[in-house]
Amino acid sequence: MNFRYDDIVFLLGAGASADAGIPVSNKMIEDIETYLDNRWAKYKDLYYLIKSGVQYSAGLSGKTANFNVETLLFVLEELVQKEEHLLYPFIGSWNIKFNEVVKDNFDLIKYFQNDIKQELQKWVRPRDYRRADYFKYLKRLKDELTFPLRIFTLNYDRCIEENNNRRGFAFSIERGFEEEETNRVWNYKRFDDTTPDAEPDIYLYKLHGSIDWERDEETKVVSCIDGTPTNPDLIFGTQNKLQFADPYLYLFSAFRFHTLKAKLIICIGYSFSDEHINGLISQALKQNENSKILVIKYSDNEKNDIVETLRVNENQIEVYQSSAKDYFENELTNENLINLFPLEDEDEEIL
Repeated sequence: MNFRYDDIVFLLGAGASADAGIPVSNKMIEDIETYLDNRWAKYKDLYYLIKSGVQYSAGLSGKTANFNVETLLFVLEELVQKEEHLLYPFIGSWNIKFNEVVKDNFDLIKYFQNDIKQELQKWVRPRDYRRADYFKYLKRLKDELTFPLRIFTLNYDRCIEENNNRRGFAFSIERGFEEEETNRVWNYKRFDDTTPDAEPDIYLYKLHGSIDWERDEETKVVSCIDGTPTNPDLIFGTQNKLQFADPYLYLFSAFRFHTLKAKLIICIGYSFSDEHINGLISQALKQNENSKILVIKYSDNEKNDIVETLRVNENQIEVYQSSAKDYFENELTNENLINLFPLEDEDEEIL
């Protein structure tokens, strides 16, 4: 049995970059709460008002709130719109406590939002990208498979890009941007119109944006730049992902398309806290009962929880406890992936 073109899709979550020194979302929240006791003291009441509100809202429906930095930024993004928000005319009054905290100082929300975004840029840029050199082993797998890897990531960092040509593991990456020095604008056709003899080693789809993306305020076109722009083009929160223009509409459509085609979805460091992503994964697994998802996480992972989240056959889920670094370096091989699909007899072929 051999894997064929488009049989494998990767999904990388925050845990995939943790070994590179990039904090996961919960660690970012811990840092924010530390800042609230000193240099961000002016945001303290606003922060805890938002956190308690999110937890209360989840409790009303019997759920446990997954309060992370994306949730915080999403709520701030909604609040800062005030009268411009679509639902504003339907809301009789603001929460009483909200009025006490914010009063008429809506700039406080905007300043808090901007300060978190600035800090986010520091969080997702490790001091030394050599700590992320385990991503180079993607090239080893690509060479074993003999076809390009399709990697979808929820992370904003440049760990994969910065580890090209690390210790001889040179690989080419397509991110969907023109390569001219003065015109590195988004062009979805770079994913779709590549000829077989000119394909890259890796197609990289950054579903939430990247710290080196910048959107022109007038044309609304996104470009990839050298360095980090003052306001990188990023999106936060599951609720508003598809309200944005390209690249995001295209990227999520591509994720749906390729997961539906895949026989194996490899999730590394993903927490299954994104309902939109979970829905697309579930849809892909349900439409092909022979497809599987391989979950790589450092922490203990209850398979039953993933089964309940995705609502698929438990035989379609394989869980492997490992750090991303150890998995990339020691376990990410074609042979190990093939072993996930044992044949019932010599003549039966699943893939």
